[in-house]
Amino acid sequence: MTPTKTKSINIEKSKLVNNMFNRIAKKYDLLNTIMTFGQHKKWKEYAVKLALSELKHTETALDICTGTGDLLLTINKYCKNCKITGIDNSETMLDIAKRKINKINNLSVRYENFEESENINEKYDLITIGFGLRNLSKQESSINKIYKTLNPNGVFACIDLGYPTNILWRKVFFFYFFSIVPILGLIFAGNREAYSYLPNSLTSWYKQEELKTLLLKTGFKKCFYKNIFGGVIAIHIATK
Repeated sequence: MTPTKTKSINIEKSKLVNNMFNRIAKKYDLLNTIMTFGQHKKWKEYAVKLALSELKHTETALDICTGTGDLLLTINKYCKNCKITGIDNSETMLDIAKRKINKINNLSVRYENFEESENINEKYDLITIGFGLRNLSKQESSINKIYKTLNPNGVFACIDLGYPTNILWRKVFFFYFFSIVPILGLIFAGNREAYSYLPNSLTSWYKQEELKTLLLKTGFKKCFYKNIFGGVIAIHIATK
C-alpha cells in the first residue's frame, strides 16, 4: 500500500470515528452502562488504581480520547492534588465532559487530535486512554508519542476490548458483541451503524500479548496486563 493511500485511509477512519462519536454523544454514557451491565466505571477505577500503584508520585495526568470525561473524574477520585487534562477531537463529547467537571479546579479539557498534535513538549506522570486507542488511525505512532510525552518512570494505562481466552466464552461474547450490541445501539441511541462499528473494530485490534509486545518494543521498561470478565476487557499498564 502506498503512503498516499495509507494516509487517505487514516484520514477517512479519523473522520468516520469523529462523526460517529458526535452523533451518539448524548446517549454514550447510557449505552456504556447498558452494554457493560453497569460495570464500566468499576473497570476504569481498577485501571487507575493499577496505574497509580506503579507511580511514586503523580502531579500531572493526561487522558487521551477523554470523551465524556469518566476517566478524568476517576483519576481525580484517587489523586486529588493532581493536575489532570483531558483531550478529545469530538466537541460534542467534550461539551458533556465540561459539564461533568464543572467547578473542579484541577481538571480541564481541550479540543485536540492527539494523533495530529505536535505539542509533545508538556510531560506527564500518568497518561490514560479508555476504549480509545483502538479507534485511532495511527496506533503505533500514537503509542510512540505517548511514550515521548511521559516523564521518566511515568505510567501509561490503556483499558480497551480484549480477546477472551476461553474458546466457549469467546463464542458467547462474540455473539453478544456482534449480534446484540448493534440492536441495543438502535433501540437506545437510534444508531445501529455506530454500534456495528464497535464490534467490527475488534477484528483489527491487538490481542493482549500483541499489545504488550508492542508497548515493550516502543521502549517501555515494564508492561503487564489484567484480563477482566474472562478477557472481554484488558487493562495494560506500561512504565517508562
